[in-house]
Amino acid sequence: MNSPILVTGASQRVGLALAIKLAQAGHTVVSASRSISAQAPHPNIVQFQADLCLEQDRLALIDHLRSRYDGLRAIIHNASLWLDDDLANLNTMFKLHVEAPYHLNLALGEQLLKLDKSDIIHICDETSSRGSKSHIGYAATKAALQNMVLSFAEKYAPSVRVNAILPGLLIFKEDGDEQYRQQALKKALLEFEPGAQPLIEAVMFLLDSQYSTGSNVVINGGRHLKNRIAAG
Repeated sequence: MNSPILVTGASQRVGLALAIKLAQAGHTVVSASRSISAQAPHPNIVQFQADLCLEQDRLALIDHLRSRYDGLRAIIHNASLWLDDDLANLNTMFKLHVEAPYHLNLALGEQLLKLDKSDIIHICDETSSRGSKSHIGYAATKAALQNMVLSFAEKYAPSVRVNAILPGLLIFKEDGDEQYRQQALKKALLEFEPGAQPLIEAVMFLLDSQYSTGSNVVINGGRHLKNRIAAG
């Protein structure tokens, strides 16, 4: 069966590394992102240009997947924006982190159910379970994304496993200064920049797992323990 993995936000950074790893493992990957490169980064990657904040772009993506493929092996909701707190940014993050996954999960459920085992993976954030005073809107919309795991896991069981990954810091932004880097590293028990590999490992684990649904995989270097130690 010709059943690809849909990865959103896969044009750069962690999403791109994940898409390439899945493609190297033999999967067909449909990479849905606002920007696409002149040439796909791997022969197994199909690029689809879409702004997932826009309903018409999501509908075009849904039609593409329904018309060209027999089913869908997985949906990985990786697309994300880390924006400052104001009302316009909250609306943008809600559309990307909540409305888009909600829409795609519902519209593509039939494609997922064509397989004996398929997956939906929501890439959330460690702040989605603890909040963030400096990025309230980001944490709140990621919390909604995390909560939807529970509902979709129940809706699509047993064929479709639905889980969340909650990463902490993986890759620094290119414009971050050294002081910020050191402060951020010290928030974890494991004080290093891990890159994309921990998220890739978590995705591969969930794709192979037969007995996990409605669950959270936390990959934050022990930040929750560091915070507890500091408070104690």
